[in-house]
Amino acid sequence: MSIDVREELRTVGYSLLPGDLLPLDPEFRRFEEELACEWDKLEVDKYLKNGSRFRERRYDRFYYHPRSGLIRLRPHRPYYQSGDANDYAGGIDRDVAPLSRASLHNPLLTALIRFDFARFPVAEEWLDDPWDVQCHQFRIISTPDEVGEPTPEGPHRDEVDFGAIHLMNRLNVAGGESQVYSESKELINEFCLTSRMDTMYWADQKVLHAVRPITAAEPGTTALRDVLILGYKRSPGLQEGE
Repeated sequence: MSIDVREELRTVGYSLLPGDLLPLDPEFRRFEEELACEWDKLEVDKYLKNGSRFRERRYDRFYYHPRSGLIRLRPHRPYYQSGDANDYAGGIDRDVAPLSRASLHNPLLTALIRFDFARFPVAEEWLDDPWDVQCHQFRIISTPDEVGEPTPEGPHRDEVDFGAIHLMNRLNVAGGESQVYSESKELINEFCLTSRMDTMYWADQKVLHAVRPITAAEPGTTALRDVLILGYKRSPGLQEGE
């Protein structure tokens, strides 16, 4: 089965690629388990409401120049979304823990930054511009006392040009379906990422996205959903080292 991600992003604004069909060099795919283990080292999100603890995360940004393939880690800064994009925790600087050294040095992470970008319908002249790449590691946790909410803000944009969500682990989970919405917040499609490296791509200016809450498939136990999210924003004025 052949999936033209670029054309689907251009025409409908999203594309789903099963992990076993991800045409990524096997030399990099052998680092999947090593990278997935890094989700055991995330820190509790300090910006959840009402003392909730259902989300753990780490975050960093990269400078990426598509034409040359250059990738550089940017100085770590707080994460910011506007209140328009995120009415749950937007409008403030969020001090999120940086990626671990092991994550940063994992060859798969660097490969995915380039690989995902190559799937996007980017104009030829944009390949000479630098891009800001946001890298998020999220673990959503459901316990007997708390439902896990991957997107407590509901259908939203990430204020980027394009994005990719890679499933890293899904353990004992019921729910957690990915959703795609129109700009008027009408549900377009819903599907579930179930296997490692199952991937959803989206064009952030065309569609909104969300994920349904997760609960434990086995009642009274804990459920975990781990994802890697890469968000790409064309940033013509961005300088290497900023």
